[in-house]
Amino acid sequence: MFIKFEYLKFSGCLQDIRVFESFSDNVQVIMKIDDVLIPNFRMPTRIYEELENGSRYEFYGLVQKSRNKQKNKGFVMAVKAENGKVLEQASLKYTSQLGIWVNGAIIAGVAFLLSWIGLFFAIGAFDKSGGSYNGFAQFVSDLTGYSLTIAGLVFAGFVGVGINLFRKAKALDTWQSIAPAKLVERFSKMHR
Repeated sequence: MFIKFEYLKFSGCLQDIRVFESFSDNVQVIMKIDDVLIPNFRMPTRIYEELENGSRYEFYGLVQKSRNKQKNKGFVMAVKAENGKVLEQASLKYTSQLGIWVNGAIIAGVAFLLSWIGLFFAIGAFDKSGGSYNGFAQFVSDLTGYSLTIAGLVFAGFVGVGINLFRKAKALDTWQSIAPAKLVERFSKMHR
């Protein structure tokens, strides 16, 4: 299943921010911005440490867009302070892209295997090679080519997502703006 997400920016006065879970290099937080509690966001620990309650910020986040609101999460890629200073973890642009590509390679490998097996039985049922060794070798060769094409297309999709993420991370001003009150509607009421 492909995860859909959007590049969103939201701003306001950070009234409170609390850590709910800590990971090796990022934290999961709930933020109160302009009297709106925004749940299910992760951000690099380095950015979290720089934020001050009572200050105005513009947050740049990747936000999942699932119909099941309980699954929606967000990740803050960068934060712009009121003075114009951008808080970001530069390596995140590269590690996020690399992570997407690694996941894409794994999923492409699974797609290759499943398509090969599926095509073996689907095409094999209609194979008229007569059971000769050369006919079977050609059948397997064609099957492998089809499966490699399918896996290549799957991986190409992930490469495109990774490149788009890198491009967007370098152009924060192009991210779609959303009000905190509208953003919170994407998350389940159980998390607020």
